[in-house]
Amino acid sequence: MDLLRAATRPMLAAPFIVDGIDAMVRPGRHVDKFKRVTPTLERVGLPPILTSDARMLTRATGAVSVVAGLGLATGRAPRSSAAVLAALNLPLTIVGNPGWTLKGAARREALSGLLRGAALGAGLVMAGVDRQGRPSLAWQVRNARQQREAIEAAHLAVRRRYGVAPA
Repeated sequence: MDLLRAATRPMLAAPFIVDGIDAMVRPGRHVDKFKRVTPTLERVGLPPILTSDARMLTRATGAVSVVAGLGLATGRAPRSSAAVLAALNLPLTIVGNPGWTLKGAARREALSGLLRGAALGAGLVMAGVDRQGRPSLAWQVRNARQQREAIEAAHLAVRRRYGVAPA
C-alpha cells in the first residue's frame, strides 16, 4: 500500500503544483478568469476586499497551492496538505469553470471541468483522511477504555475468587 501512496500522491498534487506556479509567474490568465466571475461572487456575498486586488490574490493562492501540493507530493504533512488543497480546490474549480455564464459546447466543457475538479476534490478528501492503515484516535480511545474495563473486571474476579475483595 505504501507503494500505491508513493505513486498516487504526487499525481494528485501535480495539477496544483503546475497551476500554482503558473498563477505566481503568469497571473494574467488566472486574473481574467477571476474577473469574469467577480460580479457573481459579489452577488453571493463575497466581500469586495477579496476582489479588489485580484493579481495579489491569484499569486497568493498559487503560492499556497504550490506549497500544499509539494507537501502532499513529498509526503510531508500529507493529510494537512490534502485538506488545504481540498479547501482551495472548490473555489478554484468554480472560478475556472463558470458554466452558469456559458452556452452550448462551452457550457459542456465547463461542466466537464467542474466534474474533473469535483473528482480531484474527492481524491484530496480521501488523501486527507488516509491514516495509512492506522486506527483513528476515536477507535484508540474506545479500545483503551474497553481494555481497561476488561482488566479491572479480571482483577475483581481474581480478588473475589480468593476472598480479597468485598463481595
